[in-house]
Parts: sequence; structure tokens; C-alpha cells
Amino acid sequence: MHNLFKQSSLALLALATTSSWATSEGATNQDSKHVTLSEAHHGALFTDLKILNQFEEQPVATQQFYIEARDAILRKNYRKALDKIFKRYDRIHMGGPMLGDLSTESVTIWMQFPNNQKISISVTNEDKSFSQTYSSLKASTHHHQLCDGLSANTKYSYTVSIPDSEIILGSGTFTTAPSQNYQGVFKLAVGADFHKIGLHRPELLDLVQSRGNIGMLLLGDLAVDGRRSIPERNIDYLLRDISPVWQRFAAHIPSYTSWDDHDYYGNDTGGLYLGNPNNKIDVNALRKNWKRMWNNPERQVNHEGIYFQTHIGPAHIIMLDTRSCRINEKRGQLHSFLGERQTKWALKAIQQSTAPYLIITSGTMWTNYISHGKDSWGTWDTEGLEEILSALDQKADSKILLFSGDRHGAHAFGIKRPNGRTYTEFGVGTLGGVQGGGEAKDKSTQLFAYPGAGTWAYGELQFDTTVPDSPEVTFSLINTEGQEIETVEL
Repeated sequence: MHNLFKQSSLALLALATTSSWATSEGATNQDSKHVTLSEAHHGALFTDLKILNQFEEQPVATQQFYIEARDAILRKNYRKALDKIFKRYDRIHMGGPMLGDLSTESVTIWMQFPNNQKISISVTNEDKSFSQTYSSLKASTHHHQLCDGLSANTKYSYTVSIPDSEIILGSGTFTTAPSQNYQGVFKLAVGADFHKIGLHRPELLDLVQSRGNIGMLLLGDLAVDGRRSIPERNIDYLLRDISPVWQRFAAHIPSYTSWDDHDYYGNDTGGLYLGNPNNKIDVNALRKNWKRMWNNPERQVNHEGIYFQTHIGPAHIIMLDTRSCRINEKRGQLHSFLGERQTKWALKAIQQSTAPYLIITSGTMWTNYISHGKDSWGTWDTEGLEEILSALDQKADSKILLFSGDRHGAHAFGIKRPNGRTYTEFGVGTLGGVQGGGEAKDKSTQLFAYPGAGTWAYGELQFDTTVPDSPEVTFSLINTEGQEIETVEL
């Protein structure tokens, strides 16, 4: 049986590398290297292989391993079969190391295994004056190992291994967050809409590290693309985790992730049911799976949805869940978009913030210029949006930055407020280079706009607190050549 499966999967490998092949809808793609958005949404095996090889051709053994492990995950009670596949290909871990939840004195390192395993992490600073080992208390398939007792604004290297052995699972570097009263310069990256495709592109993600960013905010439509079952979601995560590009990025750049419709369930989905109340979405299972597969702050906090806040130096970051807390039957009414519990939490976080920089992310656009409010605040909860903006109006001592995902392309719009302030919304949905976006019909508040198709770029925030009473922040749009194609000083 194994030989038959191996022969058929090798045939699929050959199919994925031919110059022309037919999709399940009957269309023919003449460009074997280019993956379209519709193909990514479809999620067929040959599409996954194309995505894996689109920018860097992977070894046949890697592709074969993915095919077999993918098949196992889609079956019931797959752990035993998966364990055999990992041993056959001399692999130990499924994913990681992935950095997250960075602070002035700690970082969390994520690892995933096909079976229960313990890990040991050695952390050392540059001059070797600090060296400490952190070990998991129990064996598990998933680890979020806290490494604490570190110093602010300091570069560290680390190695992950199997305890009491010489087996190295991975290594990397990171720089801890600066203190809240830090006087200096630091960078954070931001972007959205990989749609599986973009997280395999080396130029863009390698630039995030080489340009000195200490972390990255990822605002939805990332590694999972419209999967409606946990096994299907997990094969998308497997594709993410075997990618050398993602491995390099995740091991060096702490990521902060929120979800959008394709991470959540499917195009424009949100709330508790799909289409009608009789077609329920298992929201709790989706949230649990998300928390297992990413490495966010407040992972153990009993939030209703996938939302959290954290501080990176003088920047207070609030990332909202604009998908799973929606109240479908109250669409158009107050608090139908974020839900009452999340809204109350967000307003409290804003009101209590004393940070010089306040960054708030929404899965979908704050403004209506590109989407006309489709699937967003504009057709769900304009009163709730005003409630959030009014709370921001009271933060006279903070620089306000609003970010959004969902709408492909790169955009910046001004949001004028009655008190004379103007907030800027940045949408950087160009991590996957997929169609969408473009210029708005009403360009009166538009700072810049790029279409999604053919535009590959991420956003970069440079914070300058060298003058304590006059903190500055500059947004730059960085393309694959490392050029700053747009710059906005705030």
C-alpha cells in the first residue's frame, strides 16, 4: 500500500512541475510557477506543491514528506501514522521555532511535534555574560515556552534541543523590546494577506529581518485559506512550517497575529453561523486551534475572541478580532461587529493607555473608501466605530496609528475628527501580491494607493524617541528590492 501511495504522490510531484495543467474547474494554467488567489482558496494538493515551490524549488524528499504527512493529517486518529512518517523521513518536529510575545524581559518560543515531546532552550546574549536554559515541565505536542529574566533592548541568540541529548531542533536570534521610557530608535513591521502564497517569498520576509525590525504585526489571511475543518487547517499550517522562508522569518522575528475571514472560516464569514442559524460554525474549536498554532500575548487570558493587547517599548498595541465576535442577527446595530464584551475591553484598554504611541489593528478596513463598507464597520456597526474613535479623541498625548487587513493592495487614508485631529489608516494587504485594492473613487483623503496584483510590499514603522517630549514615528512601504516606495511621517 505504501509503495502504491508513493508512486501516485510522485506522479503528483511531476504534475506540479509541468508547464501546463488543468485545474479542477477545467481551466488551464500555463504558468507553472505562478499561483493565483483562486487556486490558493481551492487548496488542492497540486496547488500546495506549487505554492511550496513557487519561489524556491524544494528538494523532492521535502515535497514527498509533505504529501504523505498531509494525507495522514486528513485521516482520523492520525498520530500513529504521522509518527511513522516523521521517523521515515528522519524528522522530529512539525514546526518551529517561532518567536512571539516579546517584552522587555522575555520572549516565548513555540514548537510543535507529531507526538509528545519535551524541549530545552538555551539563551545567550552577545557578550556571553548571560546564559540560561529553559526546559518544559511536561511532554506535549505543542509548546509555548517562556524565556524570561532577560534585559531590555538586548540581542540574544538561542538554541532549541531535546533534553539530555545532542539533537538540535532549531536556533535563532531576537532583540528584546526597549523599555517604555526608551530614548532611541526601533522598528516594527506590519502587513496582511499572505493568502498562503506570500509567506514562501524570500525577498520580502528576509528584508524584515535584515532591515532591523524587532517584531511584525500580521493582520489576517495568513497561512490558512478558507478551511472549514481542523484537519484541513492543520495541513495548511504544515505547509507553512516546512517552508524554509517561513522558518527563517519565524525563528528571528517575533510575530503578532490576528485573523480575518480566510483564517477564520471562508470568504466574508464571521460570527456563529454560516448563512443561517441552522448552519453553525464551531467557533470555540477554531479559536482553540488558532491559539495552538500561533504565538500571541495573553494566550492564557480568557478572552471571548482572538484579541489582545501588549506593549513593545513605548508602543501600546491593541489587536482586535473583527470576525469571531460578530452578532449576525444584530448586523447594523451597536456592538454587532466586535460584540459587547470585546468592545468594553477595547474601550477600557484605550482609556487606560498612557503610551506615546497607540496602535490599533482591525481585521477589515476602518474606512469605506475601498470596500464601501463591505463586510466591515461601514455595513456592520458605524456607531461602534464612532465609539472607538471618540475614545481615541481623548488621547491627546498619544500618536494614533490605525491598521487594517482584508482589502488587498496598499492604502493610506486620513480620518478627520470633529476635534480637528486626523488619524491615518494604513492597509498593507500586499504580502501575497494578489488581486484587489487600488485607488479609491474619492481620493480627497487618500495618501497613497497601490493595487494588490503585482505589488509585493510590507509596512515598516520607525519609532524615534530620542527627544522625550516630541516622539516621532514614520511609516514606510517597503518593496521586494528594499526600496521605500512610500513614506509618511506622523
